[in-house]
Amino acid sequence: MIIGDLASLLDSTLLFGIILLIGSISGYMSEKVGIVNIGIDGMMCMGALFFGILASDVVGLSHLGFGGIFIALILTMIATTFIGAMHAFVCINLRANHIISGTAINLVGAALAAFLNEPLAHSLFPTAGLSRIRCGFVSSLDVTKGSGLYGTTIILTVICVLICVAIWIIINKTKTGLRYRAVGENPNAVDTQGISVFKYQWIGVLISGALAGLAGAICLFRMQMFSGSVQSMGYLALAILITGGWKIPWIGVFSLVFAVLNAGANSSVFTRIGVDPMIVFSLPYVITLGVLLFSSKNILPPAHSGIPFSKEKR
Repeated sequence: MIIGDLASLLDSTLLFGIILLIGSISGYMSEKVGIVNIGIDGMMCMGALFFGILASDVVGLSHLGFGGIFIALILTMIATTFIGAMHAFVCINLRANHIISGTAINLVGAALAAFLNEPLAHSLFPTAGLSRIRCGFVSSLDVTKGSGLYGTTIILTVICVLICVAIWIIINKTKTGLRYRAVGENPNAVDTQGISVFKYQWIGVLISGALAGLAGAICLFRMQMFSGSVQSMGYLALAILITGGWKIPWIGVFSLVFAVLNAGANSSVFTRIGVDPMIVFSLPYVITLGVLLFSSKNILPPAHSGIPFSKEKR
């Protein structure tokens, strides 16, 4: 019994951790080129919806094993890349306010996912329904024979960690990464060198959209029910991005800490020792406020983050 509880707790921790990690890296990739993306939660909602459709019995990709799951994840990332493209066009080409655009994506994404969920549930999924979809196909990859730790979770964790490591290496150890970071710090200086600022900004926001879709898709692996919401995990990912100081190693650390707290609150671990789970659920936000309160001078976003780029300001 204890082994089963620990395996289930580990499974939940890993899933929640990679959701927060990839969601935070989504915001990181956008803000490193100066485009604020607070629309991660809305993109994640749409990513969960797309993946739910692709992984359903109607489309049947889940019946192909992990290969089918992998294809569904890739298609979901492609779909949410188009949402990122809308944010990029508004913020980069039209020079609109980044916060307003991101807020619109959150509101429209969550509302649209909830609105589409019900008709899809009744028409395409008359038996189980999209609102009650569960990724039960992961049970075929159960590595602990019913205890709750799934092979799919381990594979996804490895893939997501490798993605983050690759991004860290590219951003910090390559000439392309140097240009990428420079665009978010001083785009006018980059422009004087004949480097296209718009190209790097578009690349950053498109990658951000794809990663947000991936995070949203993974949300379905830990939900008993999907009703168009990802339980505001996109906002928590933004909190981790800020708390981690826009540094990938620290983002990883806080993602793990918040994942442990959330997984423990969802289980009976804290209840057994007399701690109210609601208190534990609130701790990530309290930690974020505490870190900002005592370290705000040392936690700085990219210097040009949120400021529309203009060639005329050389």
